[in-house]
Amino acid sequence: MALTNLEAEALMQDAHAMQAEGVRLMDAGDWRDGAGKGWVAVRNAAAALVLEVTGVHNRSTSHIHAGLRQLARERGGEYAELISLWGRFAHLLHQAAHYDGVYTYDLPEIVREVADYIHLAEELAG
Repeated sequence: MALTNLEAEALMQDAHAMQAEGVRLMDAGDWRDGAGKGWVAVRNAAAALVLEVTGVHNRSTSHIHAGLRQLARERGGEYAELISLWGRFAHLLHQAAHYDGVYTYDLPEIVREVADYIHLAEELAG
């Protein structure tokens, strides 16, 4: 689904590409970088959603998260689900795996689940 804001569309396409690259890296045994790419995919999908819905391009992760929280407060439902998933992915992919170097048995599946996050963000943006 194409978004109306071209910058948001580019971010969403990059989210898809980063998730696919994360899966590829996981399959190649590079789980730490694979987790990092998975996190970038989550971040970019959220940034695209916030930009498409609000018109505000938040460049920092903290601002993207704040924009996503604002949408969740205003709209509830599946927007609130994205906040919950954001926290899960931020901890497991960004902090634990990528920065702290913690590998867990389910890490490859978690990177694959990022695709569902992207699809939900894309659906809500459209």
